[in-house]
Amino acid sequence: METFPITWLVSVLTIAAAYVLAWNTRIPASARFFLCAFLLCLASIAILLGMRISSDWLWPAQAQPFLAVLAAPSAYLGFAALKQESTQYWKRTLLRNGSVVGVALLGLGAPAPASPDVFILAINCLYLMALASLLSLNPDAFSAVPTQATGLLRAAIYTTIALVGLMVAADGLVFAVSLVAQDPQLITFLTGVSGIFAAFVFVVALVSVPVMLRAPRKNTPSRAAPTEEDKALMQTLERIMKEKELFRDSNLTLARVARRLTVPARDVSGATNRVTGENFSRFINGHRIAYAQQALLETDLPVTEVMYEAGFSSKSSFNTEFQRVTGLTPSQFRAKGAAP
Repeated sequence: METFPITWLVSVLTIAAAYVLAWNTRIPASARFFLCAFLLCLASIAILLGMRISSDWLWPAQAQPFLAVLAAPSAYLGFAALKQESTQYWKRTLLRNGSVVGVALLGLGAPAPASPDVFILAINCLYLMALASLLSLNPDAFSAVPTQATGLLRAAIYTTIALVGLMVAADGLVFAVSLVAQDPQLITFLTGVSGIFAAFVFVVALVSVPVMLRAPRKNTPSRAAPTEEDKALMQTLERIMKEKELFRDSNLTLARVARRLTVPARDVSGATNRVTGENFSRFINGHRIAYAQQALLETDLPVTEVMYEAGFSSKSSFNTEFQRVTGLTPSQFRAKGAAP
């Protein structure tokens, strides 16, 4: 007799979270795509688990491993996309990670004696380390994340790491039991329980992703008052930005600016946060958007050329930042400015 498994309730929550996330335009499109893919992978796994539990069908067990190897890479790429690196760097990242996932998928589909759990364990362990590597980055590296949301971002990454670790432990248990026990019902039970637990906790932890990057417009948390040194450093930084237009260099980094100012990078980062309330990347992007606004109104250059002239190398990050600052797309801004 078929029953309504709790995993299907998990899938409904996950799909709802993915829907809300997909419409949050304050998050870069690439980040939304991969985080939604991650959530939809979880939803699909929950649905397949429900089919296995309620109907004892065999084909969901064959399809589930292919989705299981996609979940952790999608989560990593979703968080990594918040860095808004150059288009060239992002293409290399996609190619590298796509190759890893492709090898795992080929391994699952190959007529080899190896258990699917081997490939799932391997890829989850790999991306456990990849997610951990994001924590070593300076908050300014995540240019798409408002300063006041960096703590939430790190908490989300920590939570994801912990939960991928739980998935690794659960899959490891299933694999170990399969080596010593021959009872298929026990293995099915362990697989179902571990999958339900992991999926449910993932949904609870990541249902806040659609809103955690939303920059509050009112009642923003108070920040430390800037010192006189901070103000002097920012005056110097503003001056060289206007005189030298350093922001037009798409490869400009915090370290390079700090070397030019002959101060530690942490001092530049701290001063920017305390004086402007934004991280260094958003400060630079503010100058780029101001330049782009002027170019759109005073020249006939195509929007793409304006983007490159302003210092952006990614169309998605340019459009996201432009809309964040002006509330309009570049084309809408130009049309509005040209209107009588």
